[in-house]
Amino acid sequence: MILICELEKVNLEEFFQYLATHIKENGQNGSMLYFPLSKEQSILSDEMKAKFLEGIHKEFGETGWRKAWVALNGEGNIVGHADIRTNNQLNSGHRVLLGMGVDINFRNLKIGQKLLNFIIDYCRNYPGICWIDLEVMTANTPAKSLYEKMKFEHVSTVKDMFRIDNISYDYTSMALNVES
Repeated sequence: MILICELEKVNLEEFFQYLATHIKENGQNGSMLYFPLSKEQSILSDEMKAKFLEGIHKEFGETGWRKAWVALNGEGNIVGHADIRTNNQLNSGHRVLLGMGVDINFRNLKIGQKLLNFIIDYCRNYPGICWIDLEVMTANTPAKSLYEKMKFEHVSTVKDMFRIDNISYDYTSMALNVES
């Protein structure tokens, strides 16, 4: 059984350990890149930690606002996460940017789908949120397939957005309208 809980101070250190492992696995041992980072860059930075720490204490509408949840397995271990945040563009407070991931050992168990359903329901019921935006490495077909299944629409693909270890990667933007 998977339980989705809001990220709070109580489990922040455990979350950062999970996230550090998740980021470190990016592109390792033949796995695809799910972050636009080289193997050497795939570390949890102090800057990223600070964005989570500061963002979860801000109010919706404030620059840097972020809301995050974790997926816990039956043993209480973090096996996935999802967060929404402002995109910090003027006059776009009705849109949030989605980030999410699932522990490599717990993929293909519909944890990502459960997290996404939770986020979509949350946003549909949160006054002021009208759109969920996301960006995904175009080659990450499992993630793109999940987003399409959940009715996210393809907005654009930027060809050759990243060059990581001398390899070109495209980047896809998708969006879902959650207005009632």
